[in-house]
Amino acid sequence: MKAQPMPNQPLPHTQALSVLLQVLTQPRPRLLLYGAPGTGKSHLAVALAQRLQARNMACYCLSADPGSPTFGLPGALNLGLWQDDQWQPKAFEPLCSLDAGRFRLPLIDALSRLSANIPEAPLIIDAPGVSRGIAAAELLPALITSCRINHLAVLSRSDELQHLHPELDSLTISALWIKPHELARAPNRSARISNRSSLWQAYLLNHQEVWLPLDEIALLGTPPPLTSPERWAGLMIALRRDNDTWLMGEVLELAETPQHQLRIRCPAGTCLEGAAMPKALLVRDACRQADGSLATVKTPQAQPPAPVSAPSLIHPVDTAPRAPLPRIVRGDIIAEMVNGLFDDPLLLIKTQWSRRCMLFDLGHTSRLPVRLAHNVTDVFITHAHIDHIGGFMGLLRTRLGAPAPCNIYGPPGLARHIAGMLSGVLWDRIGDRGPVFRVFELHGSTLKPYRLQPGKADIKPLPEREIEAGIILAEERFKIRAVELDHHTPVLAYAYIPCSALTVDTEAMQRLSLAEGPWLAELISALKHEKPSQLITLPNGETASAGVLAEQLLHRKPGETLVYAADLADTADNRRKLVELAWGAQTLICEAAFNEADRERADEHGHLTTAACAEIASEAQVQQLLPFHFSRRYEDQAEMMYAEIEAEFSRVLR
Repeated sequence: MKAQPMPNQPLPHTQALSVLLQVLTQPRPRLLLYGAPGTGKSHLAVALAQRLQARNMACYCLSADPGSPTFGLPGALNLGLWQDDQWQPKAFEPLCSLDAGRFRLPLIDALSRLSANIPEAPLIIDAPGVSRGIAAAELLPALITSCRINHLAVLSRSDELQHLHPELDSLTISALWIKPHELARAPNRSARISNRSSLWQAYLLNHQEVWLPLDEIALLGTPPPLTSPERWAGLMIALRRDNDTWLMGEVLELAETPQHQLRIRCPAGTCLEGAAMPKALLVRDACRQADGSLATVKTPQAQPPAPVSAPSLIHPVDTAPRAPLPRIVRGDIIAEMVNGLFDDPLLLIKTQWSRRCMLFDLGHTSRLPVRLAHNVTDVFITHAHIDHIGGFMGLLRTRLGAPAPCNIYGPPGLARHIAGMLSGVLWDRIGDRGPVFRVFELHGSTLKPYRLQPGKADIKPLPEREIEAGIILAEERFKIRAVELDHHTPVLAYAYIPCSALTVDTEAMQRLSLAEGPWLAELISALKHEKPSQLITLPNGETASAGVLAEQLLHRKPGETLVYAADLADTADNRRKLVELAWGAQTLICEAAFNEADRERADEHGHLTTAACAEIASEAQVQQLLPFHFSRRYEDQAEMMYAEIEAEFSRVLR
């Protein structure tokens, strides 16, 4: 029986207790409780254990969230038995990390070992709250297989796990969908940190300090270099002895006297000498901070060399000090956030092969130099909220007298919005000399263009055209792809896709005895115009199709895609579409309007949080992320915003 998508009416909490209680009285039941943080998995496990105890039945629980353990040790997976109205820890497997999503393979291995030798008693696995992205899609089926789960309970509000339906549908066990208890709430970040720090402090309350020589100990996990002693202080460690038992502790210092030695803190009374000397030491990224809290330490990222480029394109119009403007320099373009991270969105792209400029969104344009505004050929609007289109009037003023039309792309209704701004100005002296704007509205797979001009009252429709794969603009050097997302109103996200560079394989030319000539230019032109069947006449008089010759003689170097996404709700459909648009891109420029503590506000206004932005970048496997459009409420907390993003995705461009 396959797991079914969430029904319209999932079981209420009290009714689910009765059903699950019957499940746990069957032979060798193994129940996985799965859901997002704050859905009440741990409380449900306790309620079930209490009812089984009333029937004189034992019940075991595997707490699988190393960052927010219900009992036992943080940074570890814990097995407990329900006794005396609480979970009594019986065994643990160290992970030395608080991040179940990042180290999911070691987590699965540890769970498999813990669940292997449990007596014939009910076992409840309290799954980690990893419910989004690739990590969730991989973790859910792996949990079921490794722990030999035969019953699955999914706790979900509305359909927040919709993106996991393919994984759920592929399972061979049925899923019972449960409505979380009305009082279930996710603990805030400070509460989670406080709880795990208290558990760690209690574990090391009665401690001893020991020196360990590292020359005979295998270092496992992700240890820092021994040449960087400053990165060892505070790290959580686990020590393995010959009998495969583990002891946990933390590093106080790394010293070289003359060999590398660790001074560690571990529970008092532990013998770490002679035959009891540990054979392996596990370390990852859990670390005691200076304030005593237990957190994840960020691994320093190697900084790439600064590109040699032209000076900034943007010059402030005022004298107030400003942070450096985020910018991207590549061989084909320079891209710069004109108004920075907290102000109205306005992305400028200037081509390196010409003076041509393009704009993505039209926040206020007071900082856009006139010399660049004159060269704007195309504008790509996400939606018509004022902070994304309010700069049109500034652009309009710089276009007066411009000979060439300016193309503006956007969602349905854009032509009406532009026409409204044009009609708000008196044009009694402009005659027929007003700048021409061609507005292209994306309606599904149809591009509907309109011609607008100051002094002309009408909106003139132009011939519509059907598009494929969202390509709204295709030129010899690049393409623009658009996809419609939801922000409680339709919005567009855009991808700038440079065309692949074609290079000639000179060795293949020699091997086929072909000399250079005009036919090569004809071949490359045919491929750029997507005409693989065009016949090319070779120097020896023979003919061959462009597609066949390309396979023999040409190599394609893929371009570096840049994706721009501003203002979208954190929904499964939005995530899927944006991940598809940004898959493997060189740069994702994505809004991160609110921090995690303000998730409810983000949902209310249809915006992404810092974590959602980072998760999308991670799932899309982009090379780098430029987060922007931070709410001004965080203007003095930029580092906090970056820290939340980098906890999930480290390759952040600042």
